[in-house]
Amino acid sequence: MKILFVSMVPFEDNTSATIQNKGIIRGLVALGHDVDTMTLEPDRDAISFDDSMNDIKSLVNHTYYIGVDRRYALLRAKKKGSKTGPEKNDASKLSTILFNKIRAITKSIHDNTSIFDAQKINVKGISEVQVDYPEYDMIITSSDPKSSHLLGLEIFKRNRECRAKWIQYWGDPMLNDITRPRDWRDYIVKCYEKRLISSADRVIYASPLTLNVQRRTFPKLAHKMDYANQVYASVQSNGRDSVNRGNTSQISVAYSGAYRSTVRNILPLYNAARMKGFRLSICGPSDLQLQSTDNITVRGKLPYKEATRVESESDVIACLCNRRGTQIPGKIYYCAAYEKPIVVILDGEYKEELREFLGSFDRFLLCENDENSIIEAIEQARDQLRVGEYELPDQLKPECMARRIIGEFAFVGSEI
Repeated sequence: MKILFVSMVPFEDNTSATIQNKGIIRGLVALGHDVDTMTLEPDRDAISFDDSMNDIKSLVNHTYYIGVDRRYALLRAKKKGSKTGPEKNDASKLSTILFNKIRAITKSIHDNTSIFDAQKINVKGISEVQVDYPEYDMIITSSDPKSSHLLGLEIFKRNRECRAKWIQYWGDPMLNDITRPRDWRDYIVKCYEKRLISSADRVIYASPLTLNVQRRTFPKLAHKMDYANQVYASVQSNGRDSVNRGNTSQISVAYSGAYRSTVRNILPLYNAARMKGFRLSICGPSDLQLQSTDNITVRGKLPYKEATRVESESDVIACLCNRRGTQIPGKIYYCAAYEKPIVVILDGEYKEELREFLGSFDRFLLCENDENSIIEAIEQARDQLRVGEYELPDQLKPECMARRIIGEFAFVGSEI
């Protein structure tokens, strides 16, 4: 089939959504499909820009870029030293401070009043992109951000002659997204979400737990819904010999990812390292101010290659589940290809369901989010290191993800 993959996230953005999308592309190509992509135009001055992320260029036939709205570009967080914002000279220091305050206030107002993410403002830019939509058998829109699906809505609105099947892949749902505060917008959000999934031929969620909740939320649309778990990311083993590691104090553990305190509780892992003395590297954005110690190194968000180097040089990877909700952090899947133990720290009201689902892969060491359980899991990881055998099940491979996303439309190209 000829497939157009659409997302607001450029493949040059250092985000979890990018890794998710790359897994989908790899899977589609592995199944023999011809894939074109359409994303927002990458911004080299954006704080999330990382050109090393886009390692799928050779897999894609054509790449289409949507122009960035000037208002969105102005308010987007920039790298230090960027020339895109106000001029950086002595006379403009005050205006720079004022600009940053205005940007923060504007973002706060948007977050507390809008239905969609700020990238919605870029949707109209799709009218400037010249694409022959009728030539596609399938169009896949992928979120986050949710406005990626608005692009799909706009494509079919503007191109009535397009007969492609529309599949939506949701990294997070709208109404039931745990990062969205429940407030006066709930009814409106639900209406918009219903409109989007009603317009699609097939709707895929990243977790079977989320699928169940969504089917209960929209029972009349349940027949369209399914799930496809995320898959491993391409990694390079460091080749270190960890077979002879004898006790937990000599083991090095890496946690790489966001850990905002309202979403994930990293303190038990941090305290376990302090109690037991194993080396722990933490890197990722957070609202917490954790301190480095003799055996714990705490850093902020790192470039992708540097973050994977930290993981590669560690003996064990730790992944942290969310405090609540049905979503499963993509990091759990991305790390599966490492030839080392993966400790998954369960949390939230669905942790027993998570234990059953993640346990079915027979790849992860599962534990509770408390110090003693984490220490016990690290000791189990030590035993795994001695054996050094790590199976990668088929369910964690890109082809499996792509096959589940396409579902019954696998041969639609021959029918059109």
